[in-house]
Amino acid sequence: MKKTGLGKGLDALFSDQLLSNDIVDDSATEKIHKIKVIEIEPNRDQPRKVFDEEALDELATSIKTYGVLQPIIVNKKDDYYEIVAGERRWRAAKKAGLSEMPCIVKDELTTRTNKEIALIENLQRVDLNPVDKALGLKELIDDYGMTQKELADSIGLSRSNIANSVRILNLTPKVLELAQDGKLTEGHCRNLVMIEDPEKQYKAALSIIEKGESVRDIERKVKNKKNAMAADPRFEAIYKDIEDSFQGFFGTKVKLDAKKKSGKIIIQYSSYDDLERILGLIK
Repeated sequence: MKKTGLGKGLDALFSDQLLSNDIVDDSATEKIHKIKVIEIEPNRDQPRKVFDEEALDELATSIKTYGVLQPIIVNKKDDYYEIVAGERRWRAAKKAGLSEMPCIVKDELTTRTNKEIALIENLQRVDLNPVDKALGLKELIDDYGMTQKELADSIGLSRSNIANSVRILNLTPKVLELAQDGKLTEGHCRNLVMIEDPEKQYKAALSIIEKGESVRDIERKVKNKKNAMAADPRFEAIYKDIEDSFQGFFGTKVKLDAKKKSGKIIIQYSSYDDLERILGLIK
């Protein structure tokens, strides 16, 4: 498993020992407590909202045989312990009928750090569905006024990864539901978000599922569609006419970079004086 870089202070908390599948040694620096399962409650800010019941049953069976091999991380509240990381193990332990389970208590954690750790744990352990991942990232940004760059530095993802992930929340609700059910990958969602019409977006999503298309297949189709549109002589003639109109107005070369419903107008200037002249025309 590729280890993701973590923010300052989180690396020690999620050391290789805690991220491995080995039994945690009681001699480790973190003290392990046996806490009653009924005294533990889920974190309401847990990014993962959907749990695979079949996978939980398998984990519960393993726990019945071998016990909980890794302690979960909890935060002490007034009269209960809130899960910071390890809700899947806690749910499986309940299914297995355990009365208590091993925990590492972190009293000093802030709410923001709890959210960061919960998100990191899900990103590193089991693939998080793209919607829950995006919602978790957006919540950290919104609740704490973090920039995408600050969040990227904190949890070890690139800024572009965070931006692209949050952007999929613009998908139509029906498509988001398919993604949350694990039927679409994050790569699929990133391509589907480029389709603005909700119904066409949903039909494209269903087509991906029915045909079992990969992200590469979708990217190839999008690229071919753009190339086909650009190669259409009808569009070329219209774009050339628009460019000529702009060039006649500004008295300089103008390039129209047109997509299906959006694009860019690139106005060329040769000097600062020429730029001031163009600005004067716009004003």
